[in-house]
Amino acid sequence: MTAPTPPPTPPPTPPPTPDSTSTSVTEHLIGENVASDLVKDGIGWLHSTAAGWGLGPTWAEVVAGAISVGVVIVVCIAANFVGKFFIHKIVDTTLRRKESDWAKAMVEHKVFHRLSQLVPVAILAFAMPAFEQYGVSWWLRPLLEIYVIFVLLRVSFGLLEVGEALVHQHGLENKIPATGLSQAGKILLSFVAVVLVLSVLFSQSPLWFLSGLGAVMAVLMLIFKDSILGLVAGIQVSTNDMVRVGDWITIPSRGVDGDVEEITLTTIRIRAFDATVSMVPAYDLITNPFTNWRAMSESGGRRIKRSINIDIETIRYVDRDDLDRFRKFTVLADYLDQTIAEVDAWNAEHGVDTSRHINGRQQTNVGVFRAYIEAYLQQHSKVHQEGFTFLIRHLDPTPQGLPIQVYVFTNDNRWVQYEQIQADIFDHLLAAVPEFDLAVFQSPSGRDVQMLQSDR
Repeated sequence: MTAPTPPPTPPPTPPPTPDSTSTSVTEHLIGENVASDLVKDGIGWLHSTAAGWGLGPTWAEVVAGAISVGVVIVVCIAANFVGKFFIHKIVDTTLRRKESDWAKAMVEHKVFHRLSQLVPVAILAFAMPAFEQYGVSWWLRPLLEIYVIFVLLRVSFGLLEVGEALVHQHGLENKIPATGLSQAGKILLSFVAVVLVLSVLFSQSPLWFLSGLGAVMAVLMLIFKDSILGLVAGIQVSTNDMVRVGDWITIPSRGVDGDVEEITLTTIRIRAFDATVSMVPAYDLITNPFTNWRAMSESGGRRIKRSINIDIETIRYVDRDDLDRFRKFTVLADYLDQTIAEVDAWNAEHGVDTSRHINGRQQTNVGVFRAYIEAYLQQHSKVHQEGFTFLIRHLDPTPQGLPIQVYVFTNDNRWVQYEQIQADIFDHLLAAVPEFDLAVFQSPSGRDVQMLQSDR
């Protein structure tokens, strides 16, 4: 009777393969390659050499690994120096020879120098599979990926700084808030970098962290409320073009009146006309009313709105002698010839008794003075004659007299020149008031009281 045949021996179970979903980005991009094969061959040769020296297997493996790591580190350092030398001697020199502003800005902000830091990382990453036997992949791969994220973040910052520099070089900072936009871009890129770093550290998809962002943001908004308000307000100010560098703005609630020197994402620096500097939070421009004088500056005109108060007791009708005297004022000659003929024709047509001034139509000294102001300003070379409001008018009488308002625009809106033009105009008009038998209203002063007492 034959013995039963024993069951066949099952084949050895192969070692478990790592789950493809858990592989890192570095493994997907690199894996086994020629560089790692060379390093493995080198480690094997060093291991056999060390064993030939009489070292045991364990010590031979340690010596081979240590020498290999040292060689790789030296190669990485050398590659870093070579990369920077190549960029400094060739890339930077080539860019400096170009006439374009962007090339000079790339050199100034060292964009390619920052990018050269990826060279040693690439060498180390390609050689990494050779060190799998030493169990360093679990911490070295994430470290390399985080470093790559950091380098790319610095390169992105450099590109944003290049864009900001180009805006300033071309004088476009008055139209494009480059500083604020650059800061917003850096904050956004930093946030993306943090999410990617957390994704690498915890081996989770970036979407997993974004899904729980709502609760985190609620806590952050409570803690950093003022900073977030400033950030949002800065973005609104930049995107809505509410304020530009060089604008003259006035914020009454803050007592600020001056030119904008710098716009950041959270603050606005304003230099007042007394040379003091004020730092105003960006959200002040959202929550409080302010005046931006940019439109006035761009229009090419600046408004004069000022009144002369005429003493009402000096207002009267004028007779022919007065009119003949006024006709000697050159700017009034044509006006008086026209109005005298018009008034006489109207009175004659309606049979008006002109022996009394109150009958019919008569001219007054204040009316002639108002016509004089208009004629004088129409000949003034520093006053806009077309395209802007040109108005000489009466305002409501007040206890301080009858205001005659000058409402015109100068064609030079620079502050010093504007004030000079305005002063020259009213110097002349105030001196001309007595020529029309009028008087400017003025409250009694101590001198008036003394004269009154001396008369008694």
